[in-house]
Amino acid sequence: MAKPKLIVTKETKTGRNIEFQDTRNNKKMTDKNLISRLKTGNSSYNEDYCVKHDKKGKEYISSKPDGNEKNNLG
Repeated sequence: MAKPKLIVTKETKTGRNIEFQDTRNNKKMTDKNLISRLKTGNSSYNEDYCVKHDKKGKEYISSKPDGNEKNNLG
């Protein structure tokens, strides 16, 4: 199994992922930075991750399904 591109480095008390680290270059970014990159459509992360909305309309990052229930964003 390939190493994930991102790992979660910080989350809120409710479990929302808010800080990430790229495992390839160790660059850290916030959820807002990552969402902005994903929205451009040409980020290297678009292959594996997408932006979704919760019931209140707040955006969050989700890994794209790959058929493996154990494979989820760190």
